[in-house]
Amino acid sequence: MKKVKPICFAILCSTGLVLMCTSCNNNSEKESAEKAVALSDSTRIDSLSSDKKQLIDFKFSTAVINLPSPFEVVNDLYFYKAPFNNELLNKSDNSEKYLVNFKKEVNFGILGIDLAYINFYNQNQQTVEYFNAVQGLAKELNIENVFNQFADRYKTNSDNHDSLVSIVDNIFNETDAYLKKNDRYLVASNIMAGAIIEVNYLSLNLIKSMPRTAENEKLFEKVYNENGGIYHLISLYEEFTDKDSKALLLSMKEYKKGYDGLITSTSDLTPEKIEKAIVLISKLRGSLVKL
Repeated sequence: MKKVKPICFAILCSTGLVLMCTSCNNNSEKESAEKAVALSDSTRIDSLSSDKKQLIDFKFSTAVINLPSPFEVVNDLYFYKAPFNNELLNKSDNSEKYLVNFKKEVNFGILGIDLAYINFYNQNQQTVEYFNAVQGLAKELNIENVFNQFADRYKTNSDNHDSLVSIVDNIFNETDAYLKKNDRYLVASNIMAGAIIEVNYLSLNLIKSMPRTAENEKLFEKVYNENGGIYHLISLYEEFTDKDSKALLLSMKEYKKGYDGLITSTSDLTPEKIEKAIVLISKLRGSLVKL
C-alpha cells in the first residue's frame, strides 16, 4: 500500500524560504496542507478489524452484485443511440490538478466512465487524452502495475472499438480485484462511487431528450436501476469514518432524498422529472470533480 508522508512540518521548518518569499510560501503551505490530507487507507479508516473488514467487504460486494455494471449502462446508451455530448465529460487535464487521494480516487472512477463513453462513440481524438489521464491517476494511486497490464493492448487496438471497450472494462475489474485483495477497501469504494455517480450523471443527461419507445424501454429501466447504486453506496459509506467519506455520505443522502421524492419507478422518468433529477446529480457530482 502506498503511504504518503505529511510534509507540512518540513516546509514550515524551512525558515530561510519563509523569510525570503512569504507570498510564495503561503501558496506552498496551502498545497502542502492539502497533500498532507492524502493519508494511507489504514489511517483514513478508524478500524480494519476482522469484523470491520468483513462487513465492508460484504457491503462492497453486495453493491457490485446487485447493480448493472456502469460499463453495461454506457453500452446501452450507445446501443440505443443516445447522443454523444462532449460537454458532459470531466476535463481530462483536471486529473493533474487533484492533490488529495480522495479526489484522485473518485475521479479515477469518473474519468474511467468518461473514457468508456468516449470509446463507445469512437471519439478517437479524445481517447488518448483520457487514457493518459486515467493512467496518470493509476500511477499516483499506486495501482499502475495493474493498469499497465492492459496499456499495450489498448494502444495496439486503438482502431478496434469492441476491443477498446473490453480492455477498459477489464482494467477496472482487475483494479477492483487487486484493491480488495490488498485490503484497500476505501480506494476501491471511492473508485466505485465515482463510476456510479458519473454513469448516473451521463445517463440522466442523455435520456432526457430521447423519445421513449418500446424499443428503448430497457435503457430507461437500466438507468432507473443504476440509480439504486446510491442506496448501496450510502450503506457502504456508513462504515467509513474519515472526513471525505463523511462528506460524501451526507451529499449522497441529500441526493437520494431529493431523487426519491421525484422518481419512484421507471414511469416517473419523464423529461420534466429527469430535468429536476439532473439538478440533483449535478450538485453531487460537482462536489467531486471541482478542483
